[in-house]
Amino acid sequence: MFEALRWRLTAWYVLAFTLVFVVIGVSVFFWVDRRLSDEVDAAVAQVSDQARAAVNQAEASDKGEQSGIGLSSDDIRGVLANAALGRSADVFILLVNPNGSIAANPGDVPLGGLPDQGSISKARSGAEDWRSARVDGHDLRIHTVPVYSSSGALDGFIQTGKSLESRDRSLRILALVMASGGLVGLLLATAGGLVVAGIAIRPVRRSFERQREFVADASHELRTPLTVIRTNAETLSAITPDDDAVEDIVAESKYMTRLLDDLLVLAGSDQEGIELSLGRVDLSELARSAGRAAARLASDAGLTFDAVVDGALMVRADAERLREVLLILLDNAVKYTPAGGRIILRAQKERGEAIVGVDDTGVGVPTAEIPRLFDRFYRVDKARSRALGGTGLGLSIAREIMDAHGGSLQFRSEPGKGSTVTMRLPLSSA
Repeated sequence: MFEALRWRLTAWYVLAFTLVFVVIGVSVFFWVDRRLSDEVDAAVAQVSDQARAAVNQAEASDKGEQSGIGLSSDDIRGVLANAALGRSADVFILLVNPNGSIAANPGDVPLGGLPDQGSISKARSGAEDWRSARVDGHDLRIHTVPVYSSSGALDGFIQTGKSLESRDRSLRILALVMASGGLVGLLLATAGGLVVAGIAIRPVRRSFERQREFVADASHELRTPLTVIRTNAETLSAITPDDDAVEDIVAESKYMTRLLDDLLVLAGSDQEGIELSLGRVDLSELARSAGRAAARLASDAGLTFDAVVDGALMVRADAERLREVLLILLDNAVKYTPAGGRIILRAQKERGEAIVGVDDTGVGVPTAEIPRLFDRFYRVDKARSRALGGTGLGLSIAREIMDAHGGSLQFRSEPGKGSTVTMRLPLSSA
């Protein structure tokens, strides 16, 4: 129980760490991405502005009347060299005629897919165009600006761009570093969470141990005087059979004896686990036997009882303990089903498991109460349960026994329509 609690606390701790790390990591990643993208845009814009200024200067000094950008690549190289563009050698420059053809390629850029006609088409409207595009297998950041003559006619375009490979490589390295750091952090958080959770539940464990020891010791100490009281009360009842006070003593002493027996079972389960005497058991035969006992109780309570039991269902189990579980389930069904109702006991094979279910048409349990049904001393209707002799420990004991067998106990219910309790055990191979 405490190990499960420790791991649950650790899981919450690790989940909180993961969420914080993811939020911070995603924020850092996008911030770096934005910064790197801004640096690329700044480098492209700087070269574009310098190129535009250089072209305008060269056009102003050119005496000839030409259509389009009338400069050779050699001329442009000289102009751009004078504009100190050598520092941005990783930024390409293309001078483009109004019809979209190359006027000059001063950097001898491989022209596969360049110039980008989509960007040029957008720039024809007179506005600068920024875009990221995949050209000839490369991701590029492209900037296109129109160039106008002194008369306002479109002379062409300057298209500059820069490969995004460096930015993408930096982002991949960042993502790899963050993922590796996150994995290491997750492992450290899990180890730290286990340590912290272990320390946190230590006082709870000590308190539980003291409580368990008290329950076990008190149950043992109370058993002897309670046995004496019950024996004397039953003797007195035989002598004075019509004495209501004596009958009340007998009834209450029986209830207390049953409660102490249940407490001792749970105390032993907490300390050393349920002790099992395992062997091959035919669960269908066990169900028939428990069903015969339940049929008599159902008949006395004015209920209809039916049993639908398949052939042999062999399991490896403790027969007495499984019979105890069946009797607890059947006893609850009889107690909480009004007269005229019906109880069905089912035993069948399903996907390699032996299934035993108890269906009733009783009062049912609200959905919100179902998760607490297996808690010790928990009763949905405390007054009615006490009147029927319930201790609130039956389902707790049944679950402990099923857990010890590696099986499970499931409860479904609908208020006013009844309940279904199902026990599952793996079938035993021959």
